[in-house]
Amino acid sequence: MVKKVDTLEGKTKSEKVYEFLRAKILAAEYKPGDRIVIREIARQLEVSDIPVREAIKKLTADGLLEIKSHSGARIAPLNLKNLEEMFLIRLELEPLATRLAAKSATDEEITLLENLVLEMEQHLKDNDIEEYTKANRAFHKELYRSSHAPVLIEIIENLYLRSENSKSIFQHDPDRLLASNEEHQAIVNALKNKDEENAAKLVHAQKEHGFKVVLNALKVSSQFWGEN
Repeated sequence: MVKKVDTLEGKTKSEKVYEFLRAKILAAEYKPGDRIVIREIARQLEVSDIPVREAIKKLTADGLLEIKSHSGARIAPLNLKNLEEMFLIRLELEPLATRLAAKSATDEEITLLENLVLEMEQHLKDNDIEEYTKANRAFHKELYRSSHAPVLIEIIENLYLRSENSKSIFQHDPDRLLASNEEHQAIVNALKNKDEENAAKLVHAQKEHGFKVVLNALKVSSQFWGEN
């Protein structure tokens, strides 16, 4: 059942529609090339067309949608070359943010990260991959925010938005997720010890593995619609 826009997070109707559509795109409920029909979204969320158009404009700026003159808004196709570039940049910036977090994270921030590790552990025990994925995203978001470097955080968030829907094309390996969460705990331990080098190294290795899995899956997937 679709929630009314008044029950969704956000301050304005366009922000609420934006959050609604972005969540669906990142959850792979829409696939690359799927059309976004303004009138249908407006009817589902019980709003006028205007906030939907505003949300679409912002999602297009984020790189999640593209506008075609004759067919309107569609989910942006996956482009291997662009993703490789974004992953390369993320592979530099996310370890940097982690290094800074090892310097700057407060006790409260470290506790929050540790609680997210425990939450992910429970989701794995429950075999709830969807909730694990949400907690994993929250972990990395809070980890980078602990760097207290707002410009760097904004760049990483933008790159995440532009690339993360690519993960919709492959299945998660439960054994890999278990190993990944052990790495999360190791990252938290490094932050506790203010071990910048090890914290950055752990994130680099984890992200490098994840990006390789995504790119390899894209290369063989029939859902890859972008240009090579």
